[in-house]
Amino acid sequence: MSRILTILFRRDPSRDRQDERVRLEGYLPCWPDGRPLAIGFDAFCRHGLRLFGLGKRLGGCREKLIKLVCLPLSSREDDLNRIPGHRVRRFYLERHGKTGRLHFMDGTPTIAEFELDRDEPSVLHWVGLSELQDGARQWMDLAAVDVDSAIPGRPRQLAMEAVS
Repeated sequence: MSRILTILFRRDPSRDRQDERVRLEGYLPCWPDGRPLAIGFDAFCRHGLRLFGLGKRLGGCREKLIKLVCLPLSSREDDLNRIPGHRVRRFYLERHGKTGRLHFMDGTPTIAEFELDRDEPSVLHWVGLSELQDGARQWMDLAAVDVDSAIPGRPRQLAMEAVS
């Protein structure tokens, strides 16, 4: 069953930075009503920008409302989920103590780190950290879709939900 989080990403150049050898483009994550969102990432590498449809794809706009779709898997070998017209990428979340970090499929860590005592409960549920045991991994497919897109296999009214 997919988990969906609707977020407004506002471009924020003050959050741009260079992390080791990777250039990151900064954004302020907000709830759809504009309130800041407590979440473990505020910048994206070129892969994240493409996955979330940000960066050049904003077409001159400074913000974009998107649905982040998390599709938990039973293992790395599961078939890749498909959402027509959208990028879907495989990641895993690895928990150590009260934190969980997303990793690319090849094991490379991302900057997306979630923390039980910092991030909002709906964010922790979306990524699955609150249900994950210490030392465990959860494989998932992630996608970002337009807010008016239906998610295959879900009734339209549930696909349109905004978690807040």
